Amino acid sequence: MMTSAEVAEVGVASGCDDDLERCICPRETICATDTISIILLTLARCSAFFDYPLYMMLFLSKAHNLNNHMRRTLFREWIDFGDMHTVHKIFGIVVGIETMFHSFFHLLRWGLNNEMSLLWRTAAGITGFIAAAVTPLLCWPMVVPFLKQRLSFELRKGLHYLSIVWAIALLFHAPSKIPWLIGIPALVYVVDFIFGYFKRNNLVETAYFERYGENGVSLHFKNPKSWENRSPTSYVYIMCPWISKYEWHAFTMFPEPFKENHSMLCIGASGDWTKQLYDKIEVPCLRQLYVHGPYMTEFSDKAITTSNAIAVATGVGITPTLSLMMNYAGRKRINIIWVCRDPGLIEYILHKVDISAITRNSYAFIFYTGQRELSLPKHLPVNIFIFRSRPNLENTITGIVTAIHSGEGLPEEMYEKQEKISNAPFRKRVMIAMYRVTQIYDENEMFDFAVKETESAAERMQDVDLESGSTSDSDSDSEEYGSLTVNPQRSSRLLLLNPPHDAVSLLGFDAMISRFLGGIGEYSESDVEDIFHTIDRSRTGFINRTEFSDFLNTATRKNVMNRVSSRDLLSSMVALTDMTAVTNSMHNPNSPDRGSSSHHANTSHGSVFGDSNTIEYMNNLMNASCSTGEEPLEDWSLFYCGGSTGIKNDLKGISWRYKIDLAVENFDW
Repeated sequence: MMTSAEVAEVGVASGCDDDLERCICPRETICATDTISIILLTLARCSAFFDYPLYMMLFLSKAHNLNNHMRRTLFREWIDFGDMHTVHKIFGIVVGIETMFHSFFHLLRWGLNNEMSLLWRTAAGITGFIAAAVTPLLCWPMVVPFLKQRLSFELRKGLHYLSIVWAIALLFHAPSKIPWLIGIPALVYVVDFIFGYFKRNNLVETAYFERYGENGVSLHFKNPKSWENRSPTSYVYIMCPWISKYEWHAFTMFPEPFKENHSMLCIGASGDWTKQLYDKIEVPCLRQLYVHGPYMTEFSDKAITTSNAIAVATGVGITPTLSLMMNYAGRKRINIIWVCRDPGLIEYILHKVDISAITRNSYAFIFYTGQRELSLPKHLPVNIFIFRSRPNLENTITGIVTAIHSGEGLPEEMYEKQEKISNAPFRKRVMIAMYRVTQIYDENEMFDFAVKETESAAERMQDVDLESGSTSDSDSDSEEYGSLTVNPQRSSRLLLLNPPHDAVSLLGFDAMISRFLGGIGEYSESDVEDIFHTIDRSRTGFINRTEFSDFLNTATRKNVMNRVSSRDLLSSMVALTDMTAVTNSMHNPNSPDRGSSSHHANTSHGSVFGDSNTIEYMNNLMNASCSTGEEPLEDWSLFYCGGSTGIKNDLKGISWRYKIDLAVENFDW
């Protein structure tokens, strides 16, 4: 504050007004000699002082290389360098609001004092006007949903580069400490950017591109030499000069499953640039591209601190989850909950990635919400479950945590049971499975089902013959009618368009095994044919009801189960069949296990699907922790990668209720 005499010496005003002993007037643009002007100036200056540290962090939070280095230092224990984008976003919103307040109070004061000419007569006025004018162009397109949905990412990113104009305007806005407060962080950002541009950009001359389905492209390339010590879970910026030489886009990558020192990206066609990429990759090809990075993702930090995790992903957000699982396979439990409507992406991942190698001690739930049927690998690991529905996240998450925390549903135990079954001869597995299934279903139910499938197979054969113009006696190539491939030359009787009444073909028998004998492990076509021909004593190519009954009588003799090995094998089959039954009953209304789903859900393994009991188990843990002060789930963490606001909000609620850390990663810029 200045006295009237001191104000007069400055030469801007004659002194303080309103009989004030002291007022403010160090220079023309911030001269307040009356009470109202002092109040307005105070509000304007306070908003500016509040913003100074935010200005600094806006630049420092985007110094990617510096942040990447700091995440490997001791400072990461106090500062979350992995969440700098969130810091940048929040501080940007605050600065955008505060800039408007700051400008409004200055302009209101100048207007009341008839000093609006200061806006274009002074450097502070001109630079302030420039900064205030570009601020909405910087902030609003990035945070206002209405604008984000209607403006392309390229346009919004281009507008964001007006931050250079904004920073220069602030440097000359006031002759105080602003040049230092803004200049030094801006200089750090510029140096960091130049370092990254020249040191962390790599040309990949022969990247392999292919479409992975109806709505995306996968990219494979050999890691540059400088990536020897790259982060386990990383993202990169890529630039394809044959699309645009000026556009860089960020994508999470994961290790190539079957090629050492190679990486993969899955890119969904969701924006202008990604749709152009999809359109250009009409056939698999080799093209050049530039990669900038890699940089650690937020997943990297959280994965280090916990031994158990549940990674929730939507759509192409599965890629950072796969990266986590591949890098920590066998060392940490990374369970998957994947919600996806793109059938091509699900099929591509399940066929290209060795899921069994990375999920041996964890669960994987895939919730498919698309329209067409999935073309899945014939044999999936026993702890991967695919549902045609949307998940109840709280049920599913509490089910996984309960199964593993209580030790009553460990996925590695399922693997042991599966290996025990797979190592047994197929004939023995079928005999033991028949022993169990006859205690649940009547033999007539099973035989009638097989007859119905036989008739359906004959109808499908007839449709194929009509479409191709061939007859059942032609020497055509093998046709695939179900899970078996049938050669007409070898099995002419099987291809009769009108099978005998009340008889079962090889195809019908195979369908019955698939439906009723769940949990018998992997088997081949020859395995099924061998059993079928054993039952078909008359060698007609069909099984009649008497032959089927005789086979069941043989399979269910008491001495079949006398051996300990047989009883152990039966126990393993029961456990795995129960899991399959629950899965089927949850999304297949025609499943024969539909009526017994409640029975199966009560088994120890069944709890992994989650229900009111698992929620109660978790609540009891939380209540007990309140009295003891312990955190029973401190070794658990939640991850989410995707663009669903609803799922993200649900996970935040679950994280808060059960005190499980949540890390969210997306590139929703």
